[in-house]
Amino acid sequence: MQKLALTCLLAVALLACTRGKRDIRDYYYPVLDLQSGKVYVYELTQGDSTALEYWYFRGFVRDSGIFLSSTNYDAQFQISQIGREKLVSSGALLRDYFVYEPDTAQGTVRQVPTQISSPTVFPFQVTDSLGVFLFSLSYTPTAAPQARVYLIRNRRYLGDGPLYSLDGQQHPTIRFGVREAVGYDAEGAAEIAGDGEEWYAKGIGLVYRRKRYGQEGGFEQVFRLKEIVLMEELERRAKGVLEGG
Repeated sequence: MQKLALTCLLAVALLACTRGKRDIRDYYYPVLDLQSGKVYVYELTQGDSTALEYWYFRGFVRDSGIFLSSTNYDAQFQISQIGREKLVSSGALLRDYFVYEPDTAQGTVRQVPTQISSPTVFPFQVTDSLGVFLFSLSYTPTAAPQARVYLIRNRRYLGDGPLYSLDGQQHPTIRFGVREAVGYDAEGAAEIAGDGEEWYAKGIGLVYRRKRYGQEGGFEQVFRLKEIVLMEELERRAKGVLEGG
């Protein structure tokens, strides 16, 4: 009887710990399906201007775990960011991140490493909007070695989002509320705060992001997934732009 009572108590405790939790890992990038690599084409709108950004995602399965690499190309097909995440039971954690700064003297770009303070990129278990997931990193600009640029981002799970249309199909989404601060820590330091929302579609990953920075006189950015293509298509487009330039 004592053993049965103990088993019941453990079952009740486990139920209490898991009650209300939702597993949302299917709404993140499908890492195992990205082992051959795919390019997500996002359309960035700010005011009256529109530009394309390209993110090349590739999944890797290693003895040490499952990883997702990401390479960001701007509208001119120049690399601007590279990251590597590890997927664990709690979510996607950033392991390495580099930004690329233009070197006007050499006519090239320089790779700058970042320091990751809080690595959570995407949680796999959520409850309600009271839970906050912190992400933060910083780096030292090559042109200002005494300065520090930093990003602090808080995400809150907001539940189901609207259907997202891509390639003629409607995809279910979930929503996150986002608050962030981008700062320049040096003599004459400055910081700008922003807030907005993100949508992640099931089996796809991030499909929509809206952020507004500043108060009156600030600006808003909207980021939408337009299409998913292979790297060969990105190379074809880049060749056309570079040869045309």
